[in-house]
Amino acid sequence: MNRIEKTLPNGTRVVLIRKPGFSRSLFLAGFGTGGLYLQGNTAEGRRRFRSGAAHFLEHQMFRLNGRDVTDDMAAMQAGTNAYTAFEETAYYFSTTADPLPPLGLLLDFVQTLDITEASVEKEKGIILSEYDMYDQNPESRLLQETMNSLYHVYPLNTDILGTPQDIRDMSTEDLAVFYHTWYDPARMVVIGITPHPLDKVLAFIEDREAGYPGSKETAPVPVFDPEPESVHRSSFTLPMDVAAPYVCIGFKFKPAGDVRENMKRDLAVNFWIDGMFSPLNPAFQDWIDQRILTQVYSGEGEFSDKDAYMLFYAQTEKTDEFRDLVMDLVKRRPMLSEKTFEILRRQNLARSLRLQDSFQGLAQKELEAVLDDVPLAEQTEMARNITLTDVEQAVRELNFENCTVTLITPRNEALQG
Repeated sequence: MNRIEKTLPNGTRVVLIRKPGFSRSLFLAGFGTGGLYLQGNTAEGRRRFRSGAAHFLEHQMFRLNGRDVTDDMAAMQAGTNAYTAFEETAYYFSTTADPLPPLGLLLDFVQTLDITEASVEKEKGIILSEYDMYDQNPESRLLQETMNSLYHVYPLNTDILGTPQDIRDMSTEDLAVFYHTWYDPARMVVIGITPHPLDKVLAFIEDREAGYPGSKETAPVPVFDPEPESVHRSSFTLPMDVAAPYVCIGFKFKPAGDVRENMKRDLAVNFWIDGMFSPLNPAFQDWIDQRILTQVYSGEGEFSDKDAYMLFYAQTEKTDEFRDLVMDLVKRRPMLSEKTFEILRRQNLARSLRLQDSFQGLAQKELEAVLDDVPLAEQTEMARNITLTDVEQAVRELNFENCTVTLITPRNEALQG
């Protein structure tokens, strides 16, 4: 058997994938919580958390019994890492040695809170330096300021790292409350990709998890304050030390539909964006020739039951022309040709196939699939069966009236202006 899926008695969900012929194993332990989770209803009532708590806690979790587990992992010939996204946090390791010892350590340290005031204080400087790095990166700042403009109160308007003030004020109590709210074994997902026999790996996980009872009956529920349909700011300009201006046009849509409807909408709209904003569009070369587009440009859409938006951005001296180009696109909504659509569909399926050989990428996608409760195979089939009519309908249904424009201008130009 090359795949096993099982929910353990404590609620932990396990997905194991066997890759015969490979020497490498990768295991991931993830939780359905991240940068968006600033409030939650629990059995004890409503809880509020500092922005950045999910990311700060991720940094602090690599401790067990007063030791840095990174050193212990290295002694087991395993390299470890972690990431925090808006709706998930994950810890993982990779090894070509026996995966069971580092797997046991992974399961232990993610289910054991071991923080001190000293460790938290030390981490503040590290995270503030990380914040400054992103804050001074023009592309990161462009996108974050656009989110600030799109959303009044929805947490996408705050960096995953949190605000500098919340980072400075983070306490052991803040992190402990966040941990005990969201890091229950019943909310944990374990993904394993390995050449080793899966039955043996599953038995090891089951035995380890028997020591960590879950609380399925009192699962917390994330809470979000009502978000107005309008944008928070219609425009925003920021001077920075850049050689050429950056511009981002953001559109905000009203979230609607269930997870599968949004997956299909997300897929369809991004097909359209990729077809319009790439060399597949016959007009694309003209935009290059006119220097409206240079080397830095992109477009993306995101659709879920919580948020929905679309972004077009570029580094260009012709920011007005770029804005006009985007506004013309969303006004006319030209449709893809059958040929372009088929190219995009094949490219998407090829990416899905390549994903099978990327252990880390596959583990992350499997985690997202479990948290969304939509199997990865079903998502691939959705992409295989999408039609040009689906794309046209998804784009036609969008209301582009809620829009914002973000500019990052060279600092000397801003001073002269």
